[in-house]
Amino acid sequence: MKLNVNEIILYFFVPVWTAAEIMISIWMLKAKPDRKITSKYQRKIIFLSQLPFGKRWRQHIGKEDITSLEIYQYRIRIWYLSLMIPFFLILYIFAL
Repeated sequence: MKLNVNEIILYFFVPVWTAAEIMISIWMLKAKPDRKITSKYQRKIIFLSQLPFGKRWRQHIGKEDITSLEIYQYRIRIWYLSLMIPFFLILYIFAL
């Protein structure tokens, strides 16, 4: 039985990517700030803190809460990358 590249991606890479994505999602959600922290600030500020490259939200947050929101933002960046890189890699391979 000989497998071509598309079958290898389908039977190996996609399930491994899915399992890794589940683990990264759980890891990311463990860093989500408590309701005590998020209830202090407007929803817009909390939303801006969750965008991957925003920095202006720090002006509206207390210094004691910045670190927990930065950790969550860092993990969101990793989660976005874990979604995008394999997706574009699969698109590239199937376009060959």
